[in-house]
Amino acid sequence: MQVKVNEKLQTNIPNIYAIGDLIKGPMLAHKAEDEGLAVADYLAGEPMFYSHASIPNVIYTNPEVAWVGQTEEDLKAKNIPYDKGFFPMIANSRSKASLNTEGFAKVLTDK
Repeated sequence: MQVKVNEKLQTNIPNIYAIGDLIKGPMLAHKAEDEGLAVADYLAGEPMFYSHASIPNVIYTNPEVAWVGQTEEDLKAKNIPYDKGFFPMIANSRSKASLNTEGFAKVLTDK
């Protein structure tokens, strides 16, 4: 069961906030950390900023799968111009060190 929150991550109970696995979104520690920092900023009177779109998502498989931001399909549907590039994992030092050089990284950027 998820706790419903507003845009400030406040629950329906005054002065109670919820972050991380309790609320909508992926169950990732770095998501909870970003949300926690945003709430702390808000409580300290600082501008609150967090964006679920900028939090990396990951699936811990072999090979690993990760993504952040909009997908190519999202950009096409919104008619947003973009450039696309590929980086082979065989050129990545971590991949070489772990003897796992299959796959690639795809990068989408503003045009």
